[in-house]
Amino acid sequence: MNNRVSHDGVVSKVEGRQVTVQFVQRSACADCHAKMLCTGGDTQQRHIVADSMGETYLVGEEVTVEVTNQLAWTAMFYAFGLPTLIALAVLFSSIGLVGEMWACLVTLLSLAAYYFVLYILRDKLDRKVVFVLHHKV
Repeated sequence: MNNRVSHDGVVSKVEGRQVTVQFVQRSACADCHAKMLCTGGDTQQRHIVADSMGETYLVGEEVTVEVTNQLAWTAMFYAFGLPTLIALAVLFSSIGLVGEMWACLVTLLSLAAYYFVLYILRDKLDRKVVFVLHHKV
C-alpha cells in the first residue's frame, strides 16, 4: 500500500534551498470527454514551495512532489474538518440565545477568527509540512 500522495510538476523557481514547483490540479472529471458541456471539469495552477534537501534542481525540470498520507489527512482536517465542527458547535449553541440571523453572523465570525489564527500560525505550520521532491526519470 502506498503511504504517500504525489503530484508531478515542473520547477518554476529556485531560491537557495527553496524550490517552487508548479502543477495542475484537476477536478475528478477534468479528463472527461464531455467536460465542455458542464462546469465540473475545471483545472487550476498550484504552487508548492519545498526544501531541496541539498539536491540541485533546475527551472523547467520535471519533478514529483510527495507528502505522507497522514500529513495530507491532517491538513484536510485543519482546513475543512475542524472548521465544520466549529461552525456547527457555534451555530447550534448560539441559535437559541440570539436568534437565527445573529447565530449565523456569530458562526461566520468564528470561522473568520479560526482562519485568521491559522494565518497567524502559518510559519509554525510550514515547519510541520514537509514536501519531498524527486527528480522525474
